[in-house]
Amino acid sequence: MKLLAGLLALSTLISPLLGQVELEQKTYVLAKKGHPLPLKERFKVSQLMSMGNGKLKVSFSGQEMTGTVSTSKQAELVYDFLSEDKIRVNYEKGRDLKKSSMMGQEQDEEKIHPAEGTAILLEKKEGKWVGKLEAGKVDAVGQEEFDEAVEKLEKEFNIDEASTMYGSEPRKIGESWDVDPSLMPGMDDFEVKGGNLTMTFLEVKQFQGELCAVLKTTFVIDAEMTEDKMEGMAAKITGDGRIVRSLTHLTDYKFVGEMRMAISGDMEIQPGANAKMSINADMKIETRAAKAEPKAKAE
Repeated sequence: MKLLAGLLALSTLISPLLGQVELEQKTYVLAKKGHPLPLKERFKVSQLMSMGNGKLKVSFSGQEMTGTVSTSKQAELVYDFLSEDKIRVNYEKGRDLKKSSMMGQEQDEEKIHPAEGTAILLEKKEGKWVGKLEAGKVDAVGQEEFDEAVEKLEKEFNIDEASTMYGSEPRKIGESWDVDPSLMPGMDDFEVKGGNLTMTFLEVKQFQGELCAVLKTTFVIDAEMTEDKMEGMAAKITGDGRIVRSLTHLTDYKFVGEMRMAISGDMEIQPGANAKMSINADMKIETRAAKAEPKAKAE
């Protein structure tokens, strides 16, 4: 009886202490609406999306052909935050690589993005960011693709996706929440139709000299392709990712996602002629951001 009474007394003492520890658990703000720009700072962002040895199957006029396809999309941009209403983005690199093998025939393609080597100036006008080519001109053949790159940058600063993804309320380590799957990074060539995306706050650690939050994502996404010849093809994407996010600048310094993708549907192989096509492949998306050296002044 004495032992039982002692245990009960001890539990009565410990319970409020544990409750107090829980109440005092530290929270962190991962996103904030209207967070100020890192003025006079420069950041270099590197992006890579790759697909290796995807299994390709094409059916056309009663014939079935099989093969493999590998692709990679690379981009390197430097963001120069000049003032509260002016940002210069130097598009240092934009390359698309594709390697395919079909029925013994191999093909390699490399495409240079029309924005490569240009500077895009974003200016805030009447509360909205508007982008334009800072100097020179773009070849007419690549104008549409260049305009899409500008629109993507405008969207990046006009739409506060971070507050939707991370929430503007403080978060605790170990906390999980659901996110709109359309906010999944790397979905530029897809229109998200459904699925789920879950975010988990794993830990806080030092990264690139700053205190950062480390988060994990798991996702199942139903989408349709938007790329011209593959437009409307159904895509199923499953996988997970890891994010390292600066708690100072409230921006992602690193994202690595690994996924499995299955695409199927009709593809236009020539004007007026469609073929049934399916692709099953592993994909990887990697984005890194880091402070860049100040731009050297011209002598």
